[in-house]
Amino acid sequence: AALVIGELATALVQSSSTTTSIIVSLVGSDAVSINTGIYMIMGANIGTSVTNTIVAMGQMADGSQLERAFAGATVHDLFNLLTVAVLFPLELITGYLFRLTRAMLPSSVADGD
Repeated sequence: AALVIGELATALVQSSSTTTSIIVSLVGSDAVSINTGIYMIMGANIGTSVTNTIVAMGQMADGSQLERAFAGATVHDLFNLLTVAVLFPLELITGYLFRLTRAMLPSSVADGD
């Protein structure tokens, strides 16, 4: 569910950076768990594909320009999808990203700090 929330939020605001900043703030304030935040950010990476496809469609006036723009958007989309296709099951099975996140936090940081 968190993956889809990240996708939809990014598609609505058309900015994965904005969505990621909001998610980081929610995790920092303990409103969302770290695990949920990880999946939401993965969804934000997929959701950003909507924005570049919209931009590519804006090149409809020139056929060759549209072809190049759409090719670039497709490469971007595939990169994001393949990254999530690799990291999602890896995180689901091993919890690697969660443990990496915990390792980066200093021991003096308490929840909500």
